[in-house]
Formats: sequence, structure tokens, C-alpha cells
Amino acid sequence: MNIEFSARRIVAALFTMLLIVGLCGRAGAQTGVSSCQTLSAPGNYFLTSNLSASGDCLVIGASNVAIDLKGKTIKGNGSGSGITDGGSARNFAIIANGKISGFSNGVNLEASGQAIISNLNSSNNAADGVIIGDCCNTLSAVTTNNNGDVGIALLDDDSSLSKIQANGNGNGGIAINDCCNTLVGSTVNNNTGIGVQMNHCCSFVVASKIQNNTGDGVELLSEDNGVIGSTTSKNGGDGVDLPTTEDNMVVASKSTGNAGVGINFGAKFGIISGVMVSKNHSDGVDMDCRGSTASLKSQKNSGTNLVQTVIDGPCANVNLNAP
Repeated sequence: MNIEFSARRIVAALFTMLLIVGLCGRAGAQTGVSSCQTLSAPGNYFLTSNLSASGDCLVIGASNVAIDLKGKTIKGNGSGSGITDGGSARNFAIIANGKISGFSNGVNLEASGQAIISNLNSSNNAADGVIIGDCCNTLSAVTTNNNGDVGIALLDDDSSLSKIQANGNGNGGIAINDCCNTLVGSTVNNNTGIGVQMNHCCSFVVASKIQNNTGDGVELLSEDNGVIGSTTSKNGGDGVDLPTTEDNMVVASKSTGNAGVGINFGAKFGIISGVMVSKNHSDGVDMDCRGSTASLKSQKNSGTNLVQTVIDGPCANVNLNAP
């Protein structure tokens, strides 16, 4: 056995381990922030005090920046953004644990994506509470109330939103411009305009309450979308509007007391299962056939409880209660 060679290998392995530990320690180090500034290097930052600004406060100047507000508040004078990418792509940002208010936009990542926003209240801003331009974001326990424009505006696809509060905003609660998004366990109430609007295909609203918005409660504008286990009530337009293309579903949901149609399918191959629709001021359900309903209860609507228009074949119905 070559003892000298083995010893060298052991020393090299130990050096590698120490190097990895050192790098991990540096990656985990946090930098305190006590004033508005540009965060120019990747890393972990935390607020040591409340911040106030005229214009932008924290500008993310690199990708892979994490900002922990530590329960603190960032307050503006009606201009700029509380936290912004400054118009450059700064991907993989994390923003968490605090409040932002009084800016034009609370969080403005319009040039960026792959962001995580958690346990954040971005309310009472002149424009959007949160706006993100690129795809693949995760928002959890985010509150965006009483903003002048949209509560949350996502301009690209593939985002996951859960435990969202988006209430009382001036131009809609949640607006997502592209496909493949989920909204789960959220409340979207009392917004001017549409409560939840998602464009393109393959998005889902799950276990959420969308109520008292002046426009439609939920509007999903393409195919392969769904509303599951959710309530849409007392909205100024339709409760659920699926107006344009095929293969959408509403399952285990309620749509009551809306000013328009309870559930509107604008194209064929719609699926309704385990749904209650009542006391809407127009029809209960409008759908094009072919399509299917199972365990639909549609009653006491001002128009027709169920309208099924044959396009290229009949709808299939079972356990239907829609006199």
C-alpha cells in the first residue's frame, strides 16, 4: 500500500470538505439593510429597521437575491416601487415577511421571473400590489388589498399562487396573461373589475372564494381550464365565465347571486360535476353541446336554470336538478 499517496488523498479530501463548508457558510451569510439602496450582489439580505422612500426603495441589482423584511415595513410617497428589479432581468429573487405600502407599485419585477414571494403584504399602492414579468413564480400567503390597479399582475406563464388575499383593488384582483397557473385556497373579493382573470390554457382555481367583484368572478379565456371546489357569488358579471374555447370544467363548486350567468361555457366539451348554481340574475348555466353534467343543481335563477345549445351533438346529463 502506498501510504504517502493515501495520505495525500486524505488531505485533498479534507481540503475539499473545508472549501465546501466555507462556501456554504458564505452563501448562508446575511447582510443587514438599514436604508433604501441597490442590492448589487447575490446573497441574503434582511431589514434591520422600517424603511421609507421617495421613489424606489430597494433595487435588486443581481439575480439570486433574497430579501427578508423581518416583519418590517417599507413605505413610499406614492411614486416608485418598494422593491424593484429596476427594469433589468433579476431572476430567482425571494421577498418575504413584511409589508410594503404607499408606492406606485409595491413589488415591481416586470423584467424578471422565477421569483418566490411569501408572507408579504403589499397593499395601498397607487398601481399594482405585485407585478412580475417572466414565468415560473411562487406566491404564498401574499396580501394585496386596496391597490389602485391590479392586486397581482403576472405577465407570463407557469406560476403557483396559494393563500392569496386580493381584495378591494381598483382594476381587478388577480390578472395572469399566460397559461398554466394555479390559484389555491385564496380570497378575491370586492375588486373593481374581474376578480380572477387568467388568459390562455391549462389554469385552475381551486378551493377559493371570489365574491362581490364588479365584473366576472372568474374569467378563464382559453381551453383546458378548471374551477374546482370554489365559490363565486354576488359578482357584477358572470360567476364563472369560460367564454371562448373548448374543454373546460367546473367541479364541486358553487355559483350564487351573480348579476350575470352563474356558469357560462362559450364552447363545447364543457364538464360540470357536483355543482350548485342558484339565484343568479340571468341564466344558471349556459353551455354548448357536446358536453356533460353530473349532479348539477341549478335552481331559482332569474333566467333559465340550464341552457344547453346543440352544436355538434347532445350533452350527456345524469343526476340533473335544473327545472
